[in-house]
Amino acid sequence: MSVRFTQMEPDNASPVALATQNLVRQKALSETAPTSTPLTPSENKMTVVVARTVDELKPHLDAWKKLAATVIEPNAFYESWMLVPAIEVLGKETDLYVVLIYATDPLHPFGEKILCGLFPLERLRNYKIFPLATFRFWKSLHGFLCTPLIHTEFAHRCLATFFDWLKSPAAPAKLMEFYSVAGDGLFYRLLIDELNNRGCLTFSSDSYNRAMFKPHTSEPSVVEGISGRHKKELRRKLNRLAEEGAVEFVALEFEDEVDAWIQEFLTLEAMGWKGQEGTAFAADVEQKRFFEKVVKNAFANGRLMMLALRLGGKAIAMKCNFLSGRGSFAFKIAFDEHYSRFSPGVLLEMENMRRLEAMPEREWMDSCAVAEHFMINRLWTSRRNITTLLVSTGKGSADLLVSTLPLLRWLSRKLKGIKKRS
Repeated sequence: MSVRFTQMEPDNASPVALATQNLVRQKALSETAPTSTPLTPSENKMTVVVARTVDELKPHLDAWKKLAATVIEPNAFYESWMLVPAIEVLGKETDLYVVLIYATDPLHPFGEKILCGLFPLERLRNYKIFPLATFRFWKSLHGFLCTPLIHTEFAHRCLATFFDWLKSPAAPAKLMEFYSVAGDGLFYRLLIDELNNRGCLTFSSDSYNRAMFKPHTSEPSVVEGISGRHKKELRRKLNRLAEEGAVEFVALEFEDEVDAWIQEFLTLEAMGWKGQEGTAFAADVEQKRFFEKVVKNAFANGRLMMLALRLGGKAIAMKCNFLSGRGSFAFKIAFDEHYSRFSPGVLLEMENMRRLEAMPEREWMDSCAVAEHFMINRLWTSRRNITTLLVSTGKGSADLLVSTLPLLRWLSRKLKGIKKRS
């Protein structure tokens, strides 16, 4: 059953072409940080609805889709076409709380309310070794970003309402972990302002930089991290590969080809090291079902960019990207290791970059890679910060725990240093 914090009631085209709709309006909304004045809790008359299951989320799908087109920061992993299958397949054991915040439409005060915030949370019974219930942004096995979806026009009020809910008896947790969020965007700036306004105690538990590509549309021949010598070597490899058969770079364009592309990717991925380690999508029935559903959903919503390097008609490298707002996310890549001497994965990545440079509506692509990923860090020299911030809700002993965590981290490092020297 949905839980309400207040008593108010919430009332065959190309995928790339579909994805460009509404981008001009969204870009104008999101380029400027929200400037509305934060409201006090007594003035903040918004509605909070908590959904615990996919069935409880279904009535919100249309509003959710509209929200994704007007957010301060895009996040494909929290859009409905991605998050719902993730919950269904990968979140079965999760103590889930999806917090949805609705606002009255200023133009239609008696009409349908506007979904202005979506915060997917999981409830942890303990925070590390401490027996304190904690909310944390939910990150599935195949999720790479947890920045929540917040409507540009209601940003301050929405986040203030979320904090009010966290502090209320309706939220069964004493800590809130803003887990794996973009630490250099509009949401994080908004978050820091709200924390300062409230005087919340915080602890930065993790922060790292990962590769990001920002296309140079004015200089389409320039690729960020590739030296002239490296480019020459890649051209040589491409020419040598062409001696093996016809080489072509292709993109998925038509709906009747989606199933074939999915199966081709699954087969290619299973042939490599992921297949050997049992981590390929095809190695697990549920993981395979998740990938199939998400790719089909992404295509249907104009969010899919799928590329392949083919040799004699056979894919030897494939890449799956997701589009969201003015950005994009590099989700998965696979290549045939029998052709590793030709660097097919790097060749396809170069093609991916060239295509992004020709797409003026795409301002960036998040690599979704680990911080120390050698290949992508070499190709993409831009970075985005990913951070995790623990916040006390002010309940019970939460303030005390957050206050002592820096000391505990210092002691842990000291002990590790002593062990290394001994």
